Formats: sequence, structure tokens, C-alpha cells
Amino acid sequence: MTDFKRNSLYFGIMALLFIGVGLFQSWSLSLAILNLCLISAIMSMGVNMQWGYAGLLNVGVMGFAALGGITAVLVSIPAVPEAVDAGGRGILYAFLLVTLFIMMIVAAYRFIPAPFRVYIIGLIVVVGLYFFRSIFDPAVQLIEAVNPAGTGNLGGFNMPIILSWLIGGLVAGIAAWGVGKISLGLRSDYLAIATLGISEIIISIIKNEDWLTRGVKNVNGLPRPFLVPYEVNIQQSEYWQGIASQWGLSII
Repeated sequence: MTDFKRNSLYFGIMALLFIGVGLFQSWSLSLAILNLCLISAIMSMGVNMQWGYAGLLNVGVMGFAALGGITAVLVSIPAVPEAVDAGGRGILYAFLLVTLFIMMIVAAYRFIPAPFRVYIIGLIVVVGLYFFRSIFDPAVQLIEAVNPAGTGNLGGFNMPIILSWLIGGLVAGIAAWGVGKISLGLRSDYLAIATLGISEIIISIIKNEDWLTRGVKNVNGLPRPFLVPYEVNIQQSEYWQGIASQWGLSII
């Protein structure tokens, strides 16, 4: 059997399975499984290009997938004005302070002689961490106290969710460039450890920084691309009710 016939057989079997799930269980369930299969297929293609063709053992794929997911949230959900007023300025000041201390560390590394460099950089890190936490922690507490059951975060940019596909790829690409810049010179097992560590750091931030991502809480009301209507609105539409009655089907 040729590869074309074998692949056609496999796709045919999968199509029959999806049809069977739709007929005997639920078409919504069948489409949900198909959606997950397509996502897994895209991720498998990425792993195959990195590991199979390039020989790079990247085990941090889920971290980059998580970046894409959180990008969709931050792009499409509206901002929470009360949370922004409560602690947004403090978050901004904290990260400006981080930028300042990073610049100081770079300057110390370049211009201070070797015997004193380690001590100066260590002092900058300790002092910077103290001032960062003194500004960042109160701001986070104020933000997460704003309607914690529904929001408790700064929100997003309220843009069309289709933009998240492009921005998510850009964010993941920038993160991958940073990881690759540091770790591509490593041996394959060290590269695997580095990518796994980056992935766990990303997932840990998403799970624990409620002020930014809502952590493990649900984010409801994400808009659909291309203005696809919600099922409850379709069920209330006289047009779709008429089509369902003509075909002798339940509107649900």
C-alpha cells in the first residue's frame, strides 16, 4: 500500500469516527474533539520541525502554547477600570524600577573591574528586589481585591480576538528567540532542561499572577472571531427555528 492510500485510509477512519460521535453522542462534542485534534496536529508539526529536522530537543512547547493562550485573553478582554485605578500605576512604577536596575547591572558588568563586579551586582540585585517588592506587592493586593470573583485583574485591551493569533505568534517568537539566544549553544540534554525550565516558569507565572492572568480562575466572555453568534442566540432566532422545523429537527 502506498503512502497516499495509507494516509487516505487513516483520514477516512478518523472522519467516520467523528461522524459516529456526532450521530450517537453530540455534534458539539465531535467538533470540540476535532478542534483539539487540529491544535495537537499543529503542535506536533512544530515539534517535528524542531526535533525531527533541526535536531533541537525542545520540551518547552507547552510554555509557548500557554503564551499564545494568555495572549488571546489579554488582547480580547476589556480592561477593568477600577483595578487599573487601584494598582495599575504601582505595577507600572515597579516594572520601570526593574528596567532601571537591569540597566545598572549591565553598566556595572561593563565598567566595574572584575574583583568588585560581583559584589556591586549582588548589592544592586538585593536593593532592587527590596524596592521592587515594596511597590509591586501592595499594588497586586489592591488589584486582586477588586471584585475577585469576577475580575481581580487589570484586564486586557478589548481588541478583536483574531488579532491574538498574530500577536500570540509574535510573543511566542520573541520568547523563543530569547531562549534560543541563550541555550542553542548547549548540548541537546542541556537544551531540553533549559526549554523545560522556561516552560515551567511561563506556566507558573500564568497560574499564580492573578493580577495579570486571573491565575487558574476562569475567564468568561471571550469574543468569537468573525462575529460567530452564540448558540443561545441561534436557538432564539425565528429564522433558525423555521429551518429546524422544516427539517424535522430540534432547534437545540
